[in-house]
Amino acid sequence: MTNRDRFDVKPSYFALARTLTASIGEREQSQRTLSLVVGIAGESGSGKSITATCLARELEGAGRRARVIHQDDYFRLPPRSNHEHRLLDLAHVGPHEVNLELLQTHIADFRAKRDNISVPLVDYPGNRFVTQRCDFGQVDVLLVEGTYVLQLPDLDLRIFLEATHHDTSERRRDRKRDIDAPIIDQILDIEHAIITRQSAQADILIDRDFAIVRSS
Repeated sequence: MTNRDRFDVKPSYFALARTLTASIGEREQSQRTLSLVVGIAGESGSGKSITATCLARELEGAGRRARVIHQDDYFRLPPRSNHEHRLLDLAHVGPHEVNLELLQTHIADFRAKRDNISVPLVDYPGNRFVTQRCDFGQVDVLLVEGTYVLQLPDLDLRIFLEATHHDTSERRRDRKRDIDAPIIDQILDIEHAIITRQSAQADILIDRDFAIVRSS
């Protein structure tokens, strides 16, 4: 129903995920907690979703129950409607398009280990949102990925992917999800100016080749 991206999973993605899994383990030890929230941010096509997906698999392999939350599910308008809204005025582009408050509420639900929570799920072909049930009591590590997620206050580990939309144009074409129109470049330039600021907040910085260039 939701037409999530199908990934071409390369060995380098899992190599990165293994390193990130070790970083999460170190963070759990330093904070003396087994319930971590990890934010993964970057521009469109930078590799947020594949990084989160591979990291979740590595964590599961290490015996840690992980769940990925996608910012795309928290937009205030469904994809086509949101694009049409942007066409009316490019000032609509930005974090205000996303219900970050609801996303933060669901992070709080994870912290409290609440079950039977209704969370949104985008249906791309249907241009709508549906709901699914989530049992946060069954999750050890919550991975939150999206363009603006490092703006969320309650994160234990912040990861930023440096690849820009110029670096990833071929990647974005291959996934065949983005609308193909000249105005998209203008939108991506606006997003770039906002998203790139988050790199300064990151605990872990990842370059365009999926190599860690900074870790603190």
